[in-house]
Amino acid sequence: MFKAAGNKKLLVHLFLIFALIFAIFQPIGTVPGAQAATITVDGNVSDWSSINALATGTGAAQSFKMTNDGTNLYLLIQGSGLSTATGSFWLNIDNNTATGYQASGWGATGIEWLLENAGLYRYAGTGSNWSWNANTTLSSSQFFRSSTVIEVAIPLATLQISAGSTIQAGYIDNNSTTSRLPAASQTLPSYLLTSSGGSGDPGGATTVAYPVELDSPLNNPFKGWAPSAKTTGYPQQHKLVYAGVTWKELESTKGTYNFAAIEATNNFAHWNSLGVKVVLRFILDSPTGAAHRDIPDWLYNEMVALGQSPGTAYNDTTGGMGTGNNMGFSPNYSSAYLIERHKLAIEAIAARYNTNERPVAFVQIGSIGHWAEFHTWPYVGPNGEANYTGAFPPNAISNQYVQHYIDAFAGKEDKMQVLIRRSIALAKTNNKGMVMGMFNDVFGHKDSFDADWGWYTGTQNGYWDDIGQQQPAHANFWETRISGGEFYGGASGMTAALTTGSGFTETQRQTELSKPSWLGPNSPASLAVGNTLQSNIDTLKKRMGYHFVVKEISHPSAITGSSLATTIKVENKGVQHFPFGWPVEIQLRSGNTIVAKKTTTVDLRTWKTGTYTITDSIPVTGLAAGTYDIAIAIISPQTNAPGVDFANTNRLADGAYKLSSVTK
Repeated sequence: MFKAAGNKKLLVHLFLIFALIFAIFQPIGTVPGAQAATITVDGNVSDWSSINALATGTGAAQSFKMTNDGTNLYLLIQGSGLSTATGSFWLNIDNNTATGYQASGWGATGIEWLLENAGLYRYAGTGSNWSWNANTTLSSSQFFRSSTVIEVAIPLATLQISAGSTIQAGYIDNNSTTSRLPAASQTLPSYLLTSSGGSGDPGGATTVAYPVELDSPLNNPFKGWAPSAKTTGYPQQHKLVYAGVTWKELESTKGTYNFAAIEATNNFAHWNSLGVKVVLRFILDSPTGAAHRDIPDWLYNEMVALGQSPGTAYNDTTGGMGTGNNMGFSPNYSSAYLIERHKLAIEAIAARYNTNERPVAFVQIGSIGHWAEFHTWPYVGPNGEANYTGAFPPNAISNQYVQHYIDAFAGKEDKMQVLIRRSIALAKTNNKGMVMGMFNDVFGHKDSFDADWGWYTGTQNGYWDDIGQQQPAHANFWETRISGGEFYGGASGMTAALTTGSGFTETQRQTELSKPSWLGPNSPASLAVGNTLQSNIDTLKKRMGYHFVVKEISHPSAITGSSLATTIKVENKGVQHFPFGWPVEIQLRSGNTIVAKKTTTVDLRTWKTGTYTITDSIPVTGLAAGTYDIAIAIISPQTNAPGVDFANTNRLADGAYKLSSVTK
């Protein structure tokens, strides 16, 4: 009896062991079909409606979703023109990218399982070699494929995963290097298996979306072309204009600053209505083809009355100043009275434009020299005359004019930034701690750029100026301040600088080295759209300044707590940072309504060329159940609305950019 009972007990134990072995190690080719009531593999995707996409794209494969129940892992690809011959899912089931096969085209992957068409394979190699063991072929109830839908159910027992496992996955359509989810060079999205029994709840899944990039220049603030403000209706888009204002225009009557007149002449109201900002230069001597003075008559007369030489009238017959630019009046910059009145004029300009309306974005330190370019030229006339077109002052004098700008604009750099043409000590070391940007008025001309006496050489190494003074370097000023300028040589110089070949190659080289954000007034803004130089115009405009592209967003596939964590990757493909501290905002939106938002700690002034990651959370306490869009926006302090375009599709009506969606 005892022995018989023992034998029965042994038989029961052996039966249970064999049953367990059979359940775990199923014979190849006998994988059970999908049994979940929530997802049926039949090509009808209505049962996926509550599941958010883990990755999206614009190729043949456009959306990738994943869910599970207690039996199966479900995969869904939706698209247009999907291959009905070849497609492959790649699964990293241990969430370790260092183990498994390294599939090409993405970041590190670590693939353990490959589903190619309906055939399932387990990796048997060392990571880089192609070695796979066939496991099973999915049945028609586990695998559906059409040109718009690929739907799959893989038993969890076959993959040897269960609730609590985190896996990563991707899909490649027809062995394509581009039609894949996620996109090439991206990271495979992660998914946390839940024990929800197929409710459709994505649980701990993470959605990763890759916004579509626009490969074109953008008409964004503080970059691009800065044509003359005196003319409107330029064919090429622009967000800056240049206003050169003479002292005579500003203060024709002593003590009365006629801002209304100069703003009318330079169309300030028109430009403000278009969101176009001004680059302002104050000028005391602008050569033309007629005899004239650019300082006010009252100032000239009072200098004479005080016994101070008012300056030098010139007519440069050498032609060295350029056709039509040979006559004018070079003031006596050493005059104490001129210096005194100049200080008051600069203070008036700063006070006028230090407003929330922010009409003036950049102020060029001009004042001294022909065209306010910090030089008088030529110094020797045709008969050997010294200082033929006026004397340029030594540092002890010129620094006083620069100091007027420092005193007037210090503390106002959130609205207006100051640039200087020549590298001098005060450009980076002064009593107000103001660091200046710089501008190059002969941009594109090689010798003027980096010959021993060139502008770029001087900024990086220091130089001996035209009157024999040694000036220090202002090296790499673009790390914290803005670089600007204009094309050399009028229309012919600009055309040469934009013409494919040595001209445009040199322009691109100078762009990479000196990192300009804008060029003007000599710029291509007046050229017809579609002209023969258009491709190079667009290439240069896109590269100048900043150019922000949202590359990726990842976030939980469902809102489950009091906040929604987001990680957003943005690449700056321009050569320069954004000049002002405008806030970056992430938003949750229901249609056109912002239902929740968060201002990030991002400082765009630190975003130089490269990729940056925003990690932040949007508070969602009290948010009603529903599906919401996640958006990003750079907010203009002037309008409190989005003010900068990203190089992406899905621009919303108010200028924010939709990046993904999420359900609560």
